[in-house]
Amino acid sequence: MNIVPLISIKKGLLFDGRDGTALSIDELFTRVEKDTMLYVLDYDGLEHINPNLDLYQKLTEHCILWIDNGPRRIDDVMDTIMAGATNITLRESLWPALDMPGVQELTDDEIYLDKTAQYQEQKTLQHVYSGDIGTILFNEEALYGAFSKERTANQKIYLYTSSLEKIQLWTEQGISGIIIDLNKKQGVV
Repeated sequence: MNIVPLISIKKGLLFDGRDGTALSIDELFTRVEKDTMLYVLDYDGLEHINPNLDLYQKLTEHCILWIDNGPRRIDDVMDTIMAGATNITLRESLWPALDMPGVQELTDDEIYLDKTAQYQEQKTLQHVYSGDIGTILFNEEALYGAFSKERTANQKIYLYTSSLEKIQLWTEQGISGIIIDLNKKQGVV
């Protein structure tokens, strides 16, 4: 199971979790090993359509980036990839007419869909897109329930979590990985 630390960006500043403490790039680089995959939750992009592309380029000097910045058109995806994204998260709530074939043509990197709202309502994870598209969920841990091995064998699923308590259960269920705030991952191997 992959464990990916999450940092967030708000008003151009880095934080060591969704609602974490501010940190500098130098502090971040001392806290994570070189070539660590980081989940970058960019609230400026998600909420204000103003992603921090320059900051991503600085982060790529040390880290591999999985960026969640709310692209709303194919040009936004291209900008994010050019700024250093290896993996990207797309949100259908922000891009209702999502051009998945266009995104897939643009990149061979991993693409994930945030299915949090759909999962909360239906407890199912259905894709209407072809290809190897992963799923990420930002639900409360109590809402995850059980995942069938059939589902996890056929789809990459990542869960956001605030602790590592259920990691054994999720490993047994075949979950691909978890996303956890950097400030809560400290000391985990």
